[in-house]
Amino acid sequence: MYEESKEFVKKVWKLLSFYIGVLLLSSLIFAWLEGWSYFEALYQIVITVSTVGFAEINEVSDLGRAYLMGIIVFQTGFFVYVVSQLSYLIAEGKLLEILRYRRLIKMLEGIKDHTIVVGLGRTGFAITEALKSLGERVVVIEADRERIRKFREEFQDVPVIEGDAKEEKLLRLAGIERAKRLLVNTSSDSENMFIVVTAKSIKPDLFISCRVTDPKNEEKFKKAGANLTYVPEIMSGRSVAISVIKPELTRFIGDVLLSEDTPYLLDTIRIEEGSPALGREIGEVFKEEVFGVLLAVMRDGRFIVSPPKSMKLEAGDVLIILGSVEQIENALSSLTT
Repeated sequence: MYEESKEFVKKVWKLLSFYIGVLLLSSLIFAWLEGWSYFEALYQIVITVSTVGFAEINEVSDLGRAYLMGIIVFQTGFFVYVVSQLSYLIAEGKLLEILRYRRLIKMLEGIKDHTIVVGLGRTGFAITEALKSLGERVVVIEADRERIRKFREEFQDVPVIEGDAKEEKLLRLAGIERAKRLLVNTSSDSENMFIVVTAKSIKPDLFISCRVTDPKNEEKFKKAGANLTYVPEIMSGRSVAISVIKPELTRFIGDVLLSEDTPYLLDTIRIEEGSPALGREIGEVFKEEVFGVLLAVMRDGRFIVSPPKSMKLEAGDVLIILGSVEQIENALSSLTT
């Protein structure tokens, strides 16, 4: 859509440039025919093609009058054509599209460490809403105009790119080279697979979470480069089952972890080379009253829940912590480089 609008504007600018060029050249020829100054000839040509009805400023020969008649026919017809194209640009909403595209480009300038969400179905909408509530920067790619319209009514500050995310140029427009993660959320496994492969070819280390319609395809998506896969129906089914069997647990997750008003955060801290905690025992460096609750440590892709205090931390370990905002900030400042 944006490319079509840009091409249309280029066409109009070319027509206007051509019109002005013919106007200037016509004046030059008329000045030569009548022996006038260039400014006098330009003035005569302009008042002629604009049909304002002024008289001739100097005596004009029959050849000059014939030339002016030709100019009137050509220039007036051409002017009407250009105006009709400009009217079409405005009436069809293409001008609004161009202005919106320019605003989009401005919003995308310099954006980095953001999340790209592909697909604005119910799940994609909810994911974007949750990311925004967590303070994440989000860029959305969606092909359906009606979904985009509804989304913009609620999220006017979120850049939305209209188009097919399978196109590499749209992923690059969304700043995929600078993005932190990509969430692929269309209802087609084939489309999602194409997007994952394209994204990985642009940025191999990009974290990709991908929706899967058929559970049998989950392994294929992981081989293609998806770091995380999910089947919405299975996830929602498990959530409903847990809420029935363990309502207290569901309330804890909703009130403590997911509520916008909660004073607690669930966060992760990666132990890097040079970290003060590297090579030291958890009991020695992690004080729960200061840093919060250490729920688990992820090492080599496996979770060690309630890790022993004697466990020594290694480079690449990821600590999963639940605590207040102050506790999480204490942990980040004390345990990272």
